[in-house]
Amino acid sequence: MSFVIIAGAAAAQIGLFIETGGELRWSMLGKVVREPEGFFGMLMSGFFGLAATIGVFFGITWLFNPSLYNLSYRAVKAFFTTIWPQSSQRCFDSPAYSVLPEDDEGNWSDSTEDILDEKQVEKSKTRALRWARLKLLIATVILIVLHAVRPKAPFGHMATTLPFTIFEGLFSERSAFCDPSPWDRPEGSPFPNLTQENLWIPPAGEDGGVGRGWKPGSPWWEVERDVPEWLPEEEVEGFGKWYRKSHHDPEHPSPPPPFAHGSFPDDRHPHPHPHGPGKKHKDHNGPHPHPHGPGKKHKDHHGPHHGPPSPPPPGYESVLDPLKISNAGEPLLDSLRESLKQGDSKVPIKHVVMMTLESTRKDVFPLMKDGVLYEQLEESRGDGVVARDVDGGWADLSQLSPNADFLTGEKSGFTRDSNTTHGGINIEGALTGSTYTLKSLLGSHCGVAPLPVDFLEELESEIYQPCLPQILNVMNKQQSIESEQDTNRPWRNATWKSVFMQGSTNKLDRQKAFMEQMGFDETVVREDLQSPEAKYPAKEPELNYFGYSEKELKPYMRDLFTNAEKNNERVFLSHLTTSTHHPWATPKEFGEQQKYWGGSRGHHSPWDRYLNSIKWADQWIGEVLSLLEELGVADETLIVVLGDHGFSFSDDSSSKTTYANSHINSFRIPMVFRHPALPRIQLNATVTSLSILPTILDLLSSSDSLSKPQTAIAKYLIPEYEGQSLIRNFIPSLPSGRSTWNFGVVNPGGTHLSIISSAHPYRLVLPICEPAPYVFSALNLDTMEKNSVKDWEGGKKLRMQVILKYGKEAGDWVSMAENVGAWWVWEARRRWGYWEGTRRMDRGVQHLGDGFLENDHWWDT
Repeated sequence: MSFVIIAGAAAAQIGLFIETGGELRWSMLGKVVREPEGFFGMLMSGFFGLAATIGVFFGITWLFNPSLYNLSYRAVKAFFTTIWPQSSQRCFDSPAYSVLPEDDEGNWSDSTEDILDEKQVEKSKTRALRWARLKLLIATVILIVLHAVRPKAPFGHMATTLPFTIFEGLFSERSAFCDPSPWDRPEGSPFPNLTQENLWIPPAGEDGGVGRGWKPGSPWWEVERDVPEWLPEEEVEGFGKWYRKSHHDPEHPSPPPPFAHGSFPDDRHPHPHPHGPGKKHKDHNGPHPHPHGPGKKHKDHHGPHHGPPSPPPPGYESVLDPLKISNAGEPLLDSLRESLKQGDSKVPIKHVVMMTLESTRKDVFPLMKDGVLYEQLEESRGDGVVARDVDGGWADLSQLSPNADFLTGEKSGFTRDSNTTHGGINIEGALTGSTYTLKSLLGSHCGVAPLPVDFLEELESEIYQPCLPQILNVMNKQQSIESEQDTNRPWRNATWKSVFMQGSTNKLDRQKAFMEQMGFDETVVREDLQSPEAKYPAKEPELNYFGYSEKELKPYMRDLFTNAEKNNERVFLSHLTTSTHHPWATPKEFGEQQKYWGGSRGHHSPWDRYLNSIKWADQWIGEVLSLLEELGVADETLIVVLGDHGFSFSDDSSSKTTYANSHINSFRIPMVFRHPALPRIQLNATVTSLSILPTILDLLSSSDSLSKPQTAIAKYLIPEYEGQSLIRNFIPSLPSGRSTWNFGVVNPGGTHLSIISSAHPYRLVLPICEPAPYVFSALNLDTMEKNSVKDWEGGKKLRMQVILKYGKEAGDWVSMAENVGAWWVWEARRRWGYWEGTRRMDRGVQHLGDGFLENDHWWDT
């Protein structure tokens, strides 16, 4: 029986590794087995690997069972007879214990002892016993010392074997981030000394005021949110929190917002136990250790309504956000003031196009001559091969990203004409909010931070800020109510139409529902291209397991802008490219893929295929720009180009994937606001995609591209968002010491959190629910994170290591970052009203489909 259990467990571990490349976490066993459907669903998903491993195990035991048994028998016998020679010898000499016959068993001679004198034999046995005991003692001491000095993680788990790993997983405590409860969240601000009342900011209209003001620490039930005059009486999607006003306003009682799985309204407590049914929690009457730092007390949960106060309701309140820094009251950038002069703007923005480039890292957009990647490419080709040397089949590096050169205006070092006076704003230092594509889209389209949990669980709740399509929809309603004659720019009175296009499927992780929730009027995806009713059916076969090349969307884009001119409409087009996604295939018209790398990373390697797909994406950008020129709308279209996330290969980190990969190259992305009438600006600032939506609103309103009622809407909403506008003076920190913090969630969401401050060149990676170390890097000295400081426990140990290597300032920063990161994980859950498990397998059978693509697995994404 024991063999069956251990063999089955070992087969499950190896089978899962074969199927996913991941490690089986026995701590999830209880949750999975509790639901038979989930158990059998998981079992069948990796059935091939499991069955193959069990078959190999049985084959090995059938062939080598006698030898393995005898080896184990002799090892156990040697151990016990060394300690208790006489009693153990009698036991092992019993007929019940004996070696099994083996084909190669030697013929032992009985004549040896006959030759030896009896005293010599006894003396030899005594000497052998002493040496055996000495060796056993030395080995025992070494094991004890190693066990004492060995860090608990990860070596404790690595050094444990079956079946003890099962017991360890079932009975050991996991991070509080894995199975969270609203009662475990830290109370108050992560920096109470920086949010005191004397530092509060008054609302607009008062001296130094911005928006509705800033007063963190105030009772949340006292914060009122008046319904703006421009909101229709009937509630519109995305603006629910304004209609709810204050939850505790006695004159305007209103229902609480919708709650997600595992959450509860503010007037109810999760009885009978705060951690959910069937969950036990240690010592509720005493101190409850906080997962990140000592000194956190856990209050008594017992007795009706005598526990801690109920948490604030889900949602975001800019007035109470202790990390909020708004630059809405700052002046426009000096170089923009003339172009955006009020009443005489030279930047007409009729349409907005947002191009999100899949897996596009910053160092390929554009490729910079003498940059790190460029030097690696040249070095791999060997001596005498230069960038433009195409002999021998080498790709011309100068032609990898010419359109990226044109858009960004960066001096890549290649001889190429570029407009250095006009073209738009290029952000150097942009980061994604998540390396999981759909979570990244939340930041760029809705200005919200993602949930630090696996996959798109944000759909289980209300998106806590209005997304750009929803804002444009409200502007349409306001315009229909209060129209005005406009002879200068008559299109300001036109109706906005929001459309999303991608050549790939929208069936990955509930994307179809996601697009609907964001408020898009129309979508064009793979399924539309395949439909018998398709106006423009796909002409080429599917490019990869996601769908078609972006080229199939060109006629739909043409129709969109042509019809907009006919119907007096304004267009917001969001376009997600997918050709630069694994497996990095290129369409037939691209021709044979070229050779960028030499050596082991040479032709047809993932690195080579990736760079070929980058070149194809650059060509596609050029086609979109040419299409807008052809249709006569280029001079009145704002084009926002950004990466959904980057990508790191084995040159950067230990793996070539974004899954659970926290390397900085997975976060660095291009970010450009392109308009031919905007002056060329190179803005060096550490920002995330949370700044995109407020920047678009600010550009629309500051360029006189909205009607007066619409301008009022934009100006009201800009300071409500977490991100700063990038056309105004960026504020990395305040004199009080408060900094702008940037957070990034690693694919699929529940593994790691990236923490960067705009005021410091440091970065901390905090493990959420993943057996991984804390990682600190000084990006100003270690751009590619080759010499990061790692520690499996964090806290004081990590701080001391950082101080020894980088000094006290860096050590103090890493303590702050760990503190604010832990606070943010809980705060993000509160905002989304989500208290289910962090990892997908922690949530039960109804979530087994999360992250799946039909006929494919999420770990391929």
